[in-house]
Amino acid sequence: MKRFKKNTVIAALMAVMVVALAACTKKETADTFGYNNGSVLLTPGVKFNADAEGMPETTAYMEAASCYFDGLDKVFTYEGYEITTYPKEDGDYIQDVNISSETIKTDKGIGVGSTLDEVEASYGSDYTVSGKMYEYYQDNEKYMYFFILNDVVQYYGYGMDVK
Repeated sequence: MKRFKKNTVIAALMAVMVVALAACTKKETADTFGYNNGSVLLTPGVKFNADAEGMPETTAYMEAASCYFDGLDKVFTYEGYEITTYPKEDGDYIQDVNISSETIKTDKGIGVGSTLDEVEASYGSDYTVSGKMYEYYQDNEKYMYFFILNDVVQYYGYGMDVK
């Protein structure tokens, strides 16, 4: 009987230690907003440098006079995704990260080819629809979007309303 109590006490202490250690460990949030290309987290509203470490070579590049700001809006195309930027005095900032590759998925496993039902099962039904675009707002200006045609995601991404 004594041995049973001793083993029970040891097991209980070990369980308490595991819970305490788990509470102290840094946790990554599942709600990371943006696309991580494996080296760089690309987030709308953040300053962008196409030459930064971890950024691959562009496959295409376009620029045009900005309709809203002084300077150039730019589009950097990479394998499977593209980044649209807007100018500010101190550089270019990400407005949109558009993902078109079937191999790139969200942290919840959604991507090109997923169905509207799968999107709703993963992200809920609290979205705004604009044409074929289903937008999940993170705050008043940043949102994740899915372009859905015939109930299937054609492309998706992360954007922001630039004011």
